[in-house]
Amino acid sequence: MVASALIMSAVPIAAGAGTESDANLGVYLNKELSFRYSHPPGMKDETEATRAQLRVEVAKRQGKNSLTLLLALTNGASEISPALESLTIQTYLRSAVRESDDLVAEEKMSAWVLGFDGARAPARHFVISGQDFAVSAVASRQGNVRRGVVVWTTVRKGQLLSFAFVANSPNQLQKLAETMKTVQFY
Repeated sequence: MVASALIMSAVPIAAGAGTESDANLGVYLNKELSFRYSHPPGMKDETEATRAQLRVEVAKRQGKNSLTLLLALTNGASEISPALESLTIQTYLRSAVRESDDLVAEEKMSAWVLGFDGARAPARHFVISGQDFAVSAVASRQGNVRRGVVVWTTVRKGQLLSFAFVANSPNQLQKLAETMKTVQFY
């Protein structure tokens, strides 16, 4: 699963609470963090399967449950398909990151989501629905497949909240990342 490859390898996973999602309608609502997000309709919800896979990985490392996977969606294309699109939403306790600067903590969270353990991901900054976000992006090539990942991270109600988008086409990645414009905090 692309979503599981995207989630950081060093941080354990837990289930999300206070969430509602209808993947077919393209709406995700999180009452605990007070936000709504409209993702591309028709994506396949792989949240439970991804959580299960990550629990197995955490158990192998004897980790603690700190990261919460809220949502994992894919369009169902294979990882090597040019049509691949995937997105995840996850949180991590802000207090678990020992940086006093929220910006540095956001960059660390983005780096973890990108798979860069122990690093910071250089970020640009944007405001969406009144919330400051650090936005990091990377691209890689494996054979003929060009994969891009964009991670948006903010601090929200004591949590680092990340939205991660993966696609094997720059146009599709841009389209996915632009769905951040639909995020509404209340």
